[in-house]
Parts: sequence; C-alpha cells; structure tokens
Amino acid sequence: MAEEKEKKEEMVPVTAEYAVVDQVDDQAIVELMTGQTIQDYVYSFKQGGRTVEGLTLAGINEAANRRGGIQVEEVKYEELENSWIATAKAVDTITGSSRYGAYEQPKMAGGRSDPFAFTKAIHKAQRNAIKQLIPVPVIREVLNFYLHRKAGSGNSAPQQQIPQAAGNIAQAQKAAFAIANNLAEPLEKKGITKAALWDYIKRKYSVESRNDMSEMQWTQLSAELKAAETTPQLLNDLCERIKQLTAAVQESDVPPSEEPTEQETTSTDEIEGKGTEAKGTPF
Repeated sequence: MAEEKEKKEEMVPVTAEYAVVDQVDDQAIVELMTGQTIQDYVYSFKQGGRTVEGLTLAGINEAANRRGGIQVEEVKYEELENSWIATAKAVDTITGSSRYGAYEQPKMAGGRSDPFAFTKAIHKAQRNAIKQLIPVPVIREVLNFYLHRKAGSGNSAPQQQIPQAAGNIAQAQKAAFAIANNLAEPLEKKGITKAALWDYIKRKYSVESRNDMSEMQWTQLSAELKAAETTPQLLNDLCERIKQLTAAVQESDVPPSEEPTEQETTSTDEIEGKGTEAKGTPF
C-alpha cells in the first residue's frame, strides 16, 4: 500500500504535461512560420516530485527523420466557430503500420485572435500521429542528445558528438531533398520555380550555400516543406511567402540569387555519401 501511495504521489497529471508541451510547441510553430530558429527540441520540468522529460514537435520531427520511413499521408481539418479540428494519418512505410492523430486548436490565445491557430492544429495533429510510430529507442536517442546539449555537459561530450552531428545533418538534408522533390511539380503548377524556392530558402536562413545550413535549420525546413506537402492550404501559404519574397527582392533591385553551383552540389553529396540523390533538387 505504501509503495502504491508513493507511485500515485509521483504521477504527473496528464493535463500538466500537455500544457507544457503545447506551450513549447506553440512557440516552435510560430518560429517556424515566421522564419525564426526553433530553440527547443525537448522539454524537461519538475512536477509531483519527479522530472518529466519528452520531445517537442521539433524533436518528434527530428526523431522521425532519424528513423526514416514515416510519412504523413492524409490530413483533414474542420473549422468550428471557436476552433480548428485537424486529423492526420501517419504511415510507417517500413512496417506498414499506420496511426491517426487529432488536435483541436482554439482560435483565441490570450484573449486575442490567434493568426496561427489553423497551422497549429495541422502541425499538432501530425505530431500526435507521427509520435505513435517512432520506436522508443529512437525517441530516447534524440531526447538524450538534446538534453545533454541543452545542459551543456563537460568538455568530452562535444568531441563525441561531432561525428554524430555530421550524420544528423546528412539525414536532415536527405529528408528535405526528398520532400522538396515531391513538391517540385505542385510548386511549378503554382508558378514557383526551383530557383525561386532556393532563393527563398537562402534568404530565410541567411546563407549563401546549402552547406552553410545547420542541422536545426535543415530540420526546420523539412517540417515546413512537409506541412506544405500534406496540406493544400499550407502549400498555398508557402507559395505566397515565396512570391512575396520575390516581389520584395524585385522592388529593392537586388539581383536574384542563382541556384547552387556544381561545386556546391558535389560538396554536399560527399557529406551525404550519395552523389545521385541530390541532383535535380531545387537547392
């Protein structure tokens, strides 16, 4: 009985954990949509005498990228008077398993209309579906990696993480390449060329070459492109952002950026280890 009582006292209320996760993920989604750098891949807080740790939306996307083979095949949404309801179906192409995720997002936040309410509903529904398909060892790997990074552990840790980080960047690149290739035709139908997409990516992340992009930036880009791939409204939003950037560049008389040179392609291919995969990508 005493042991059972102790366990009950240490249990974290589900609503408490969900509240923390939603706050962190809300911030990540806003950062994603406004071109900022996502800060938190994990959450960690004290509650009920124990430490609660887990992956945020960005962390779940990172874990899915590392695992590979997880795709969102279906996203549906419904607008209610005071909220958006979204459902998503994620499929593990390796095992054939599939899971559904859902989320209802209020249209108001802090007493004001939330311009990102629809986007939050879509991303959180996908998060809830994808998370169910990620193997526990992969979740633990990503969780431990970012918790150690966040804590800033001793001098030996960064040395051990260098090879792993290079591999992470390659995986994140591959994920972005694959999604971008899938988006090439839908984007062209809406008048967005590969050059325009690359120029948008370069200016958004303030880089001159794709080799300058960090692991976090590749993961953020993958999330943005994946959202556009799975949801027509978010595809339209992406096209609108690209067109707005192109118009702004033209108005400021800044010469348009060129696509990456063959030298850049070769350099990144060496990181990936597969020279044929990156060819034909918009960046």
